[in-house]
Amino acid sequence: MSTVFTLNKSWFNRPALYEQLAFASAGDAIVLIEDAVLALQSPISLASFLAKCERASINVYRLQGDCALRGIQTQYDSIESIDYSGFVALVTKHDKQVAWS
Repeated sequence: MSTVFTLNKSWFNRPALYEQLAFASAGDAIVLIEDAVLALQSPISLASFLAKCERASINVYRLQGDCALRGIQTQYDSIESIDYSGFVALVTKHDKQVAWS
């Protein structure tokens, strides 16, 4: 069973990204939405998180619209940028969805 985890809060207030890793497993996906895309502005902390996701075979995505609204243009090779239709496709591809806030 695969899961899509969505995170909508800024991780500067709490370590929600790392909390998700305790529940995610290979084949799962983590999608940064709303204020969670602000994590893309912290490359040092994000690098550690992305390395752990890569080792665990967990895919990480960012919602393009939320990045655009917050003026975030930073690109990471290991984070796929998706639009709203891509987000819907991702959710329907996995067995369940967990909203993490």
